[in-house]
Amino acid sequence: MEKEKNKQLEPHQILHSLNFGRVDAESDTRFENCFIGTDMLRHTLRAHHSLVLGSKGSGKSAAFRLLCTDKERLRPLFPRNFEDVFPIPVYGLYNEEYVYGSEFREMKSDSIDEFRYFWLMIIGLKTVTTIAEEPKIKDIVAKSKNQKLKDAYKTLQQVVEDLSLGQERGAVSKLKQRVMQLVKPSMKENSSSEPPQLILAEDFKHRTGMSVTAVLDKVDIILQEINCTAWLMLDKLDLLFIDDFEKLKSSITGLVQLLIEQSNRFKNIYFKIFLRSDIYRQLRIVNKSHLISYTSEMKWSDSLLLKLLVSRAVADPTVRAYCEEQTEMEITVADVINGTDEDVLGLFYVIFESTMDESDAEVGQFPFVHSWMLKHLTDGMGNVYPREQIHLGNLAVEKQLEINRKEGEHSSTRLIGARAMKEAFAHLSIYRCDTYLYSEFPHLAKHFDVFRGSPKVRFTREELNKLFEKLEPNGDEGIRSVHDTGLLTPNGRSVDSSMEFSIPLLYRIGLGVAEKDDNPQPGEEQNGSILGLKS
Repeated sequence: MEKEKNKQLEPHQILHSLNFGRVDAESDTRFENCFIGTDMLRHTLRAHHSLVLGSKGSGKSAAFRLLCTDKERLRPLFPRNFEDVFPIPVYGLYNEEYVYGSEFREMKSDSIDEFRYFWLMIIGLKTVTTIAEEPKIKDIVAKSKNQKLKDAYKTLQQVVEDLSLGQERGAVSKLKQRVMQLVKPSMKENSSSEPPQLILAEDFKHRTGMSVTAVLDKVDIILQEINCTAWLMLDKLDLLFIDDFEKLKSSITGLVQLLIEQSNRFKNIYFKIFLRSDIYRQLRIVNKSHLISYTSEMKWSDSLLLKLLVSRAVADPTVRAYCEEQTEMEITVADVINGTDEDVLGLFYVIFESTMDESDAEVGQFPFVHSWMLKHLTDGMGNVYPREQIHLGNLAVEKQLEINRKEGEHSSTRLIGARAMKEAFAHLSIYRCDTYLYSEFPHLAKHFDVFRGSPKVRFTREELNKLFEKLEPNGDEGIRSVHDTGLLTPNGRSVDSSMEFSIPLLYRIGLGVAEKDDNPQPGEEQNGSILGLKS
């Protein structure tokens, strides 16, 4: 009966149920069922420190959320040499217990050393309270006859008591309050000749009889004795100092230096830091090369991006029933995620028209919609991110509904037509410029302004140097900084060796730049193959 009912629904009716979910992982209701990216997480889930890099919208926060709130989903991917893994969200989730943004902003100094010790304090306190109050660990210690384990755990309990860190129900902000009491000396002028971080260290040691690292040593002993590991999770670091980029870099530098310093101290405690790649590239860190083995970047292939979009569409029962009717096959979200590229494209073209209109024809052919979409969403660093893809899909649904209302009928051969896709992309380009370029990189706003209304999309290195001449940064550093935002595509091997750059399609409409490139480089022609996917 249900299938018969759905068979009577027309495409314009199904369109009202079509939705690709929200772009932010924190509030996305389809996130858990449609998460695609476990392959990218394999490096992160290894038993070592991890620095996970990616641009905004690349899926860092989605991975962070999954690890912190639903680790059972990823348990098959966890290191098998440990009995259990305890992800500890030190910073990043949207609730007052874990976010210390205002506390950081109150700090008077921008000293990297001071930030480093502030991070150590927060990490130490959060780790101690989590491990001391973890039910599974409490139970193991209570039943164990291992005196080394019992002694280390007793020390932890004493520290919690000395600092009044017991987190009884309803007191979610107690840890933050205690952090503030411990770090206040660093936020005020003090008459002592000692650096603020030393005052902090002495205050902590006075209260507990131990240093922060000595307490973490006890945590490490507990974890070793029960053969478990703790992952110190940090995300949303770019929100610390939105209006002060130099202070932001100092705070994150302090955190990364802490990772380097402690990397060999603990055996069962690991840092898992999720950080925007453009910020990381600008950090000046001693021994930064030591982080190469820990670093991974969130990279999305064309195949994964299409799976993401289609799986989110068929998560809705009405849309799924429509796709099943059109393909005469039973469909599940898991089938899409685990399916072949051919199967996914088949479903993609149940939802979208297959080709763009004549005005978008290149080299004598009509580009397939999926290749047109991926090309238009590619930034200057060659990346396409889930956030823009999901947003484009939702905008296209709105535009198709708008077109249907104006025309009084559903004229597209599929749920979403090429015209709706084009109009949706124009809005996305404007939105991307306003909410990403200018919002995330306010210190480069004047650099972006020089391209507004440009009649050309290609610029030589010499031309860019002249455009940035009176700005800071300028020269090669200016070009590199703008490239890091994704606004400039090097038309050569790298940003440093290229003598010519172009503005990617993603930003041309938003900046009012010429939409067409009259002289495309070799290899930039539209891919006409319907299976032209990058694996």
